[in-house]
Amino acid sequence: MTTLIVNIDRDNDFGEKAGIKGPVVGYSECYNAAVKLITTDPEDSDANALFGAIKHYEELRERGGEDVEICLITGDQDVGETSDTELGRQIDDVLSRGGNYDDMILVSDGAEDDYIVPVLVSRRKIRYVKHIIVRHNQNIESLYYYIVKALKDKKVVNKFIIPLGIVFLTYGVVSLAFILYELVSARITTIDPSIGAITFVTIVLGGYLLERGGFEVGGAKVNGLFHSVYRYAQETRVLFLSYVVASMLILVGIASSYVITRDTTKSPVDAILVFLSMFTWWLYGAFFTREVGSAIEMAVYKKPITHSVWYGLLFSLSIAFIVYGMMNYIRYILGFITLRVAIASVFFLILGLVIAMFSSMINRYYSEARESRGGEEREQGAKISNDMTNK
Repeated sequence: MTTLIVNIDRDNDFGEKAGIKGPVVGYSECYNAAVKLITTDPEDSDANALFGAIKHYEELRERGGEDVEICLITGDQDVGETSDTELGRQIDDVLSRGGNYDDMILVSDGAEDDYIVPVLVSRRKIRYVKHIIVRHNQNIESLYYYIVKALKDKKVVNKFIIPLGIVFLTYGVVSLAFILYELVSARITTIDPSIGAITFVTIVLGGYLLERGGFEVGGAKVNGLFHSVYRYAQETRVLFLSYVVASMLILVGIASSYVITRDTTKSPVDAILVFLSMFTWWLYGAFFTREVGSAIEMAVYKKPITHSVWYGLLFSLSIAFIVYGMMNYIRYILGFITLRVAIASVFFLILGLVIAMFSSMINRYYSEARESRGGEEREQGAKISNDMTNK
C-alpha cells in the first residue's frame, strides 16, 4: 500500500516567488523547493506547510515503516477555476508516473486549500487532511508588525485595501457631486459643516487607501497609467468606448434619479427607495453597454462569444427587475404608493425571479457541458501518457 502525501500551493507562491514549477515529486526535490521559497521569503506560510509535509513524510516512514511518497502541486495566482484546473492537471501528471498510489494525505497551510479536496477525491481516496498552523507571538508590537506586513501583502491588498478605498472614494465623490448640484440648482450659499467634513475625509481616506494599495501618484506612475490607458484604448477601441459610455450613464443616472426623487417625494425614507428604484435601471444600462461592447469586441477579433456574456445580461436584468419591484413593494407597505402601483411592482418582482432561475439553469447546463468536455480531455491525456510510459 503506497500513500501519496500531497502539499497544495493553490495561489502558486512557489512559482511567483521562487520560480519553482509544479509538480515537484520526491523527498529531495520537495526539500530543495521549501528551502528555496523560505530563503526568498522567510514569512511565507507555504514554505512552512511544505516543511510540515516533509516532517510528516519522515514520521510515517520511521514510525510505521509505511511506503509513502511526497509531492508539491502548485496552482495559479488567479485563485478559483484557473488555479484548481491547474492543480487537477498536475495531480494527474503525478499519478500517471506509475506510482500506483492507493490513497492520499493532504497537507496544507489553511482552509482555503481544502477547496481542492473534491478534485483530489475524484482521483484517489484521501486518508485525512493535516493543517500546518504557523505560531506567532501575540504581543502588541508583533500585532502592529503583522498589520504593517499585511498592508504590503499583494493578496491582502487586492482583497481588502483596494475595495475599501474604492468604497470610501466613491462615497466622497458622489457626496461632492450632490453638494455641487445643490450649490448650482438650489443656489444655496452655505454648506452643512458635518456633510462637508465627511465628504472631505472620505475622499482623502479613499485616495490614501488606493495609494497604499498600489495606485501610487508619482510622476512616473501617472505617466505609465496614461500610456497604459492610451494603449488599451488603441487595442480595444470598442470595449474602451463602452466603458466610457457606461461610466457616463452612471453619472447621468445619479443626477437624473436625484432630480426625480426630489420632485416626487418629500419623505426621506421614500426618497431613498425612489432613488434606488430609478437608479437601478441606469446601472443596468451601464452594465448592458459594457457587455454589448465586450461582445462586439469578440466579434471584431473573431473570438467565440462565451455563454457567460448572455448569462451576465440575463442575470443582471433579473436583478434590476427584482430590486425595482422590491423597492416599490416596500413603498406600498409603508403607505407611499397605492395598491394599483404595487401590483405592477409585484409583477416585476416575479418576472425578475423567473429570469434569474432561467439564466441560472442555462449557465449550469453550459458549465456542466464544459466540465464534461474537460474531464474527457483529461482522461484522454492520462491514457496517452500511460501508453507512452508503457512503451
